[in-house]
This record gives sequence, C-alpha cells and structure tokens, in this order.
Amino acid sequence: MKTLALATALLLPAAASAAARFAVVVGNNVGASGRPKLFFAEKDAERFHQALHELGDFAEDRVIVIRGGSPRQLREALAATEARVKLVQAGGEKALVLFYYSGHAGPGGLELGSESLSFEELRRLVSSSGAEAKVAIVDACESGILTQVKGASAAPALDFPLPLDDSVRGTAFIASTAVGETAQESAAIGGSFFTHHLEVALRGAGDADGDGLVTLAEAFRYTAAQTASGTAATRSGPQHPTYEFKMSGRGDVVLADLRKAEAKLLLPPDPGTLYVVRGPRSLVAEVQAGPSPVTLALPAGKYVVERRAPEGRATGEVVLAKGETRELPPLTPTRYELARAKGGPKPGLLYAGFGIATVGLPNFGVALDARLGLRKEIGPVGLRLRLDYMWNSVDDQGLHYDFSYVGGGLAALFPVNVGAILVEAGPEVGYGYATQRLPDRRSFASGMIWAGAVVMVTAPVGPLRVGLDASIGAQAFKLNDSNAVRLGTSVLALVLWGF
Repeated sequence: MKTLALATALLLPAAASAAARFAVVVGNNVGASGRPKLFFAEKDAERFHQALHELGDFAEDRVIVIRGGSPRQLREALAATEARVKLVQAGGEKALVLFYYSGHAGPGGLELGSESLSFEELRRLVSSSGAEAKVAIVDACESGILTQVKGASAAPALDFPLPLDDSVRGTAFIASTAVGETAQESAAIGGSFFTHHLEVALRGAGDADGDGLVTLAEAFRYTAAQTASGTAATRSGPQHPTYEFKMSGRGDVVLADLRKAEAKLLLPPDPGTLYVVRGPRSLVAEVQAGPSPVTLALPAGKYVVERRAPEGRATGEVVLAKGETRELPPLTPTRYELARAKGGPKPGLLYAGFGIATVGLPNFGVALDARLGLRKEIGPVGLRLRLDYMWNSVDDQGLHYDFSYVGGGLAALFPVNVGAILVEAGPEVGYGYATQRLPDRRSFASGMIWAGAVVMVTAPVGPLRVGLDASIGAQAFKLNDSNAVRLGTSVLALVLWGF
C-alpha cells in the first residue's frame, strides 16, 4: 500500500531558458489504522529528492521534503511553493512545480498516518497552481484513481503526444499503479519497485535517444516497463503504472540532465546482458545493456558492478572521482563463474568426508580418515581448508601400536573444466600431529609437515553435491629420532553443501 507521487521536471524548451523549478517531496511510512508500517516510503522520498537535486536542477531551497507529515503540512508546503511561483513569475520567469508522494493510499486518497488527503483534493491542489507546468507522481496502492485509468498496461512503445507551440504548459499526473492494484516494495532493492526504477531511469537508463537528457516520456516508458516486468512474478502480481498527460507547446519536460552528474559510469554495448551497480547511499541500479553504450549519472564513490550474462556472472570494482567519466572495464567470468552458469557449485561449500589414507610407515597399511572442510572461491582461485582425524591399528613385525593423527591443510584449487561436474586441482600445504601408542601405554609423538597436490571432483545430486577428494604428497616427521620424509596419499568420498 505504498505511494510514490510526483515526477521530476526540468523544463527545457528548445530555445528558451529553463523554468524555475520547485518541488514538494513527501514520504510517509505510516498509513491508516490496521495498515502495516512501510519500510521504504520515506527512504524512497529521500532518494528521489537526491536525484532531483543532483540531476534535475532543483535547488535545495526550492525543494520542501516532508517525512511522516500530515495533510495540513502537505497543503502548507504546496501553498508556500505557490507563493514562490508567483514571485518568480512577477520577475518574468516561468515556473515548474513537481509533487512526489510515497506511502500508503486507499480509495479515499493518500494516507498520512490517521489522516487522509483525497485524490480529488490532490488533483485540485496541483492543477490550480499558476505554474506553467505541473507534474505529480504518486507511488501507492490505488494511485491509479489519480489518473482515472483502469487496467492500463505498460508498453515499451507507449507514446506521449508531442506539444506544438513554443513552450510546454499543462499538467501531468503519473501513478505507480492502475485502479485496484497494490504498489509493492522490495527488501532486495531497498525501496518500492516503481520509485527504484524511476530513479534508475533518471540516472541514465531511461535516456532512450542517448542525448544526455531524460524526458518525462522517456522516464515513464522505462519505469513502467521495468515495474511491470519486475513485479510479474510477485505474489501480488504485475503492477501497471498509469498516466494522464495534458500538455501543450513545443519541447519536452526534461527530468534529468546527465551533464549535471557528480560522476559518470559508461556501460559498454553488451546485448543480452544485465549490469547491477551497487554503490554509496545504498544505491542499486539494474541496467539491461543493449547495442549502444549507456551512461549512468552517479554520485562519486566506490561501486561494485556485476555483469550477468548467459555465459556466467562476473564482478568488478570501480571508484568514481568527482567530475570523472569512466568507462567500465571488461568484466569476464572466471572459469568458476562459467562452471556455475552450467550448474556448477556455489561460491562457498561446507563439506564432510570419509575415506582412507597412508602415511608411509612400515607395514602401516591404510588408516581411516574423517574430514571436515570449507571451500571458498576468491576470484579465479578456490581456497580449500580441511581438518582431518585419522586412526589405525598397526602390526609391524610383532610391534603392535595404535596410530592417530589430527591435522589440517590449505589448498589453492583451480578449475580444470567448465560444467556441472567440476574438476579442481592445485597445491596444498598442511601440518598435523601424529601419535603412536603401545600396548604398555607408552606413546611417541611427532609433528608432521605436509606438501602435495590435491584433486577434487564434485557433481550435483539434488540440493547437495557429492564427490571425491584425492591427494598425494610428501610428509616430513621424526622417525626413531631421525628426520624422515615419506609418501602419503588419501582418497575420501565427500558430501558438500553450498552457500
């Protein structure tokens, strides 16, 4: 039951100066009695406000932000904005007013705690402004009542009528839902679907013609399509943003000018690939790459970029300095990532195993070996940490003793192949402590240093993986008070759980 209202409007007619821009941005997590508290409505408002300030040329002193307010505060904010509109118009400027709301709503209108503001009154407050252009966006359940469009579906080819005169005038209402639909928010993206995709559109993903300006039409097309597809698989079903657009004049209502960005990241042409960008202020942007480069307007800072493609996933880090425009370096999946795309193991595996091992002592035979371990991928390398316990009863030409060993090892594994059945191999070093215990309870102990090679072969079986872990190498220890080096081997069957 979340509402996101308003749109950012930067009015840039062809050969005229930009209008003075004013905005009222409202976010309220609390709705009427019985409504669950929203997690992200007020955060949505803050992110939208930040995008307006960064890219929409909305000066801080011309934006009123209300968090958890009341209808009275909303009315007062719009009245104060209208007074400032008249002042700039008296000086010969044109004005744009943008209203945004994120929170609960129902058939009776916007819900601000225990009070409400009807959609009818909201339309009147926005429409009655003397500003040349007015835009209102509401991200909330039932917000389709604001646009009076029932059952409208988002279509990538949706068009707005082009104005014909010398300037843009009129009113645009945009709603995150159709009548009767639920506006949805997601913990995964840290906000509402609609507002999240609107912010991503303003940051460059919605710039369909690549001119560095994101217009109202471009932003709505992108946001509507992404919101509908992003909610298609949710329990509530697809959410269809709607609009009512009554503008005249020649030009576009520009919501964002990418040239104003603190920094820019250029994503390469890469059809069929999704880029996920995570950075400061919990910013997350998912951008579907196409045949042309995409420019993202971002705050300066450190970003983690994930490339998701049919051949696998790859990640990289980018640091953007203020004023910098940087091309994203090529992100190529490692062999592990390629294997994962074909059903290979998850990046982390916990495992347990049981098998046999030798330590190279005379007439030793084989010991039983129990193993616990962890394997974790770090880029192109898989690090495997193991802990072993071995035991055996030995009869060496009449000398009987019990043998036990506790130790561990660290191996660096490299994938040999790409696929669901994964073969890994690499070097290993380890250390342990071995004890010989005689029938008369005398015992002899020695530290054991291990260096060798490891091969792991694993395959999926239902939600788990099973496999074999084999190693061969040299063991150095004390034997009859002298240093000795012996060949050691082990083969164990494993059960692995991925995380």
